[in-house]
Amino acid sequence: MDRDTAGQIGVKGTQHMIAHHSGEHLPRDFVEDVMRKHDKDGFRRRDPTAKQIPRTPKVPIGIHERWAGDGHDKLYRIGFPVWAVVDDATGKWLGGWVVPNNRLGEVIGYLFLCLVITYKGE
Repeated sequence: MDRDTAGQIGVKGTQHMIAHHSGEHLPRDFVEDVMRKHDKDGFRRRDPTAKQIPRTPKVPIGIHERWAGDGHDKLYRIGFPVWAVVDDATGKWLGGWVVPNNRLGEVIGYLFLCLVITYKGE
C-alpha cells in the first residue's frame, strides 16, 4: 500500500503487486483484511454506491514547475513508439521522440535527463 500513494489500486492489483515484487502469493481474503485494517476510508470511497471522489484541478505555479511525460502507443504496432514531455503550466511540447520502446525505464530516464540538460536544470 506504500507504493500506491494515490490509493487507486484495489485488492486484486495489490495482490498481484505483492506477488510480483516479493514472490509471495497471498490469498485475496488476507490481502483485503489487511487493506481494510490500514485504510478503512479507501473502501468507503470506492464503494459503487458512494458519491464521486472529489477531484482538484492542477494549478502549476509557473513554467517548468511540473512536466508531464507519456508514451504514445498509437504507432507502436508499425514500429514507431513515441515518448513525449509537455510543460503543465503552458502546454508547450518540450520534446517528443520515436524510440525503440517507450516503456523501458532506461529509455525514459535518458530522455528526461536530456531535457534537464537542454533546459539547464531550471
